[in-house]
Amino acid sequence: MIFKATPPAYSSVNSNLVYVVYDAHAAAPTTYLNYKYVAELWVGGSLALTCRKFPTPTGNFGIFDFGVNIREYVLATLVIGNNGMRPQEMGAGVFSIGVVIKIREEYNGTIGAVVLTDSTRTFFNHYNGRYNDFTVLSSFLNIPASSRTQTIDDMRLDNDYYFIPYFATTTTTFNVVVHCGANTYTKTITPSAANTLQQFNISPIAINNDAGSTVVNGDYTVTINGITYVVSLQYDVINQNYPIHFLNKFGGFETFNFSKASKRSYQITKKEWQQPRYLIDGSGNINIKTGNIMNRQNGTLVVDFSEKLKVNTDNLTDYEYEWLAQLVNSPLIYLEDSGTLYPVTLDSTNYEVKKHDIDKLTSLSLDIKFGEIYNSQFTS
Repeated sequence: MIFKATPPAYSSVNSNLVYVVYDAHAAAPTTYLNYKYVAELWVGGSLALTCRKFPTPTGNFGIFDFGVNIREYVLATLVIGNNGMRPQEMGAGVFSIGVVIKIREEYNGTIGAVVLTDSTRTFFNHYNGRYNDFTVLSSFLNIPASSRTQTIDDMRLDNDYYFIPYFATTTTTFNVVVHCGANTYTKTITPSAANTLQQFNISPIAINNDAGSTVVNGDYTVTINGITYVVSLQYDVINQNYPIHFLNKFGGFETFNFSKASKRSYQITKKEWQQPRYLIDGSGNINIKTGNIMNRQNGTLVVDFSEKLKVNTDNLTDYEYEWLAQLVNSPLIYLEDSGTLYPVTLDSTNYEVKKHDIDKLTSLSLDIKFGEIYNSQFTS
């Protein structure tokens, strides 16, 4: 028994994870009656799934795709464990998962012992685009897991959170260095396990929570294991700032500030009732009003409403438009309002990447939907 094919390194749990096995017994159906390949999926040392496959008509292979099964064991979650520069480490079950596949044979109505065991393979919660991007995560080993530009010009002094993720394949210690004017602060990071995603918060507030008054006023740089981000602060505080944090294509959370004019709206559903406009009093008289107040002929029983918010960016570069497609594609988005992060969805299904030479300088507008539905006062 041999594996003919296995998923490549840094494969995504959101794609096909195909194992192909072969044994000569499958090519001898008269000797090994009703032959089947039996595959076991082991996750965290426990048996998670057993499935059987007949050999393929051509080649007599056993083909197993465990993608849909393995992805059930990974759930991306945003956790703010502290107010410093590293609020979260995303490990097994959140960013990655290690699995083992074991193969048995079944023939003549009997399942035999394990005859083939694969090595432990680790898969990750990122996603691919077109074919050329299928091993995209392998290009971000031990560097920030982000394709955003290294110039950040939307930061504000009042940002509580501004996330950048880092893919640590080992437990090797590395540094995060902040420079602001004459001030320098170095934070040493030691991942607790290999194949973790270190979530960094590079906002001025987070840096100063760790380092005191390092970022006081003015631009600064953040160097994460040799990769430097140049941060330019915005001082236009005319409009309320809405930071949006989203799960990017590499499996970590990133941030962009929507700091231009926003507009709030409500989607309203009403349930109404009707009745005759007259009332009969205790003496049998017909009345259409009580004093100077006319009787209610119809009314609203209850009003359900949900909130929407249209947010806007400053003018974007071509590169930022490309990068923010990950925000529109993201299944997990949080809008921050006054330090509280609200899970939201986007009320749009299309995204057009703008180009300066065609569209000139343009900003990005998003329609945000909040998940909660509220009731106003009941009237009866």
